[in-house]
Amino acid sequence: MNKRFAKTAVMLALTALSTVALAQESLDTEPPGRVGRVALVQGKVSIGGDVGEASQDALVNWPVTTRNLITTEAGGRTEVRVGSTAIRVDADSSLEISELDDDSVRLRLHYGSASIRILSEDVLPEFELSTPQGRVRMLKPGRLRVDAERVRDTSVVSVFEGEAQVEGGGATLTIRAGRSAELRDEDVRTLQARSDAFDTWALERDRVADGAKSARYVTTDMTGYEELDRHGSWQDDPEYGALWLPTVSTTWVPYRDGRWTWIAPWGWTWVDNAPWGYAPFHYGRWVHVRNRWAWAPGRIERRPVWAPALVGWVGGSGWNINFHSHGSRPATGWYPLGPRDHFVPGYRLSDERLRRLNAWRDRRDDRKDGHRDWPRGRDRDRDGRPDYRHRGLTVVPHANFGQRGPVVVPNVPRATPSPLVVPNAPASAPPAPQGLRARLEQREAIRHRIVSEPRDLDGERSERPRVDRAERAPVLVTTPAPQAAVPAPAPLVAQPARPQPWQRFDRGNDSNDRDRDRDRDQGRRFDRGDRGDRFEGRRERPQPLVAMPQPAAQPAPVMAPPPQRVAPPPQAVAPPPPRAEAPQRLRERPRAQDQAIRSE
Repeated sequence: MNKRFAKTAVMLALTALSTVALAQESLDTEPPGRVGRVALVQGKVSIGGDVGEASQDALVNWPVTTRNLITTEAGGRTEVRVGSTAIRVDADSSLEISELDDDSVRLRLHYGSASIRILSEDVLPEFELSTPQGRVRMLKPGRLRVDAERVRDTSVVSVFEGEAQVEGGGATLTIRAGRSAELRDEDVRTLQARSDAFDTWALERDRVADGAKSARYVTTDMTGYEELDRHGSWQDDPEYGALWLPTVSTTWVPYRDGRWTWIAPWGWTWVDNAPWGYAPFHYGRWVHVRNRWAWAPGRIERRPVWAPALVGWVGGSGWNINFHSHGSRPATGWYPLGPRDHFVPGYRLSDERLRRLNAWRDRRDDRKDGHRDWPRGRDRDRDGRPDYRHRGLTVVPHANFGQRGPVVVPNVPRATPSPLVVPNAPASAPPAPQGLRARLEQREAIRHRIVSEPRDLDGERSERPRVDRAERAPVLVTTPAPQAAVPAPAPLVAQPARPQPWQRFDRGNDSNDRDRDRDRDQGRRFDRGDRGDRFEGRRERPQPLVAMPQPAAQPAPVMAPPPQRVAPPPQAVAPPPPRAEAPQRLRERPRAQDQAIRSE
């Protein structure tokens, strides 16, 4: 097989896989049902959102999902929980959540130290942690630590409990408890595992969570369950089953001490201020018994579905309320959903997941099946459900949801409307705040333009660019830096240019397709220019000019014989990006693929 043809075939395969993967992502728009949680923040810790979003100070109970970037400064530490899995990050570190959904937990440690503890065997096949020098998978439940770039171009994997598999330095080996592996680009060494103050701190955190009584009432796949024992108590109720009562004042109301923040793709998401305020606000329902609020987890499955906030909305721009000294203005309110209230999400959700979120509605008040009717005192409207629209209602000015930034509920005006003025018709959640819609559209355009993002031949995304620890901040490359306009070279022949490989996938000639293909080709040329030594020669060595065969029915065009290997004018060639800025993801392509190309 011709060597040039082999390279062309590889490029066509990569393009096809990228196109198929992008189409699949556009079709599969259902948000994941598993979301992590920031469980602890010590010192300076920041968390970044999706591509192009600025970082902000991390808060306890902040939802953690795909593409979140967690960075700690000197003296800072943080802990992220995903069910029973604990992810702890030491000072001066940067950890990226590459992928977190129902089927995978993939992390990327750019630099620093991370301690991982996995208790559930179901999480083992889903977990993966990568560094600039290799990747780690857990084979048995346990605890391990990974250090990246503490020593330049070196990663260390230490296993304290369980068993792990390490890939790097051209080798794959199994590391058992008490051993560690030191990975370099072309070298792997095994040695005795050593612990320090960070490991001692992580071990103490594990002891606090071990033996939680809440695991008797809820599944350990429910994120935030470990905080319930220290901040409340469990009781059994004849109508609702197991109830958890928080240690709060009798005037406390759910969804009133926290903030609303917009998190894509779910929309308005509740972040509670209480240290335990995660599981009770994203799973289950709230009920009012014996003059106080209690949380009813309900029928819990093995892995419950996460929700941004289980509330019902009322009001909007057409509902005016008097806010005392602030006067009358349009208002928006919300109240905690009861066991029989139907949760209506503002995002796309499958029927199966919606059924799991509203599993309470599957219970019937049939005495033959052992169920009871709801007490009439809790069913004012006699519609089969307790009425919490007034008892748990919180109302703020509607304009607060239109401004940029979160809606910090304790800091905004609030009103207590009469039950007679509360609208009975349910309302939808407020729209996105000002300026966010345009930013979301721009981000979506960036995602579509990254069709040239390199992928392995098996369809997996390549790793993010390598982070230089000296910079102390990962560089997330999204689009190439703007360059000065370069005049197009004059044509050397009078015949049509040979089509490029990616042009064979053109499915239309309308302007939208041409614009999309142009953006895609520009990004692909940028990526090809950054692939290191393997493609260095192709940028400097021009291709020979070959005359294209003409159809037999048409007379052959008259042209001068093409010159042999005539280099284009120097000013017509755009200078390649500096090799120092080459993304690490392109230098980490599988060696087997490179050898296959060279052998062909």
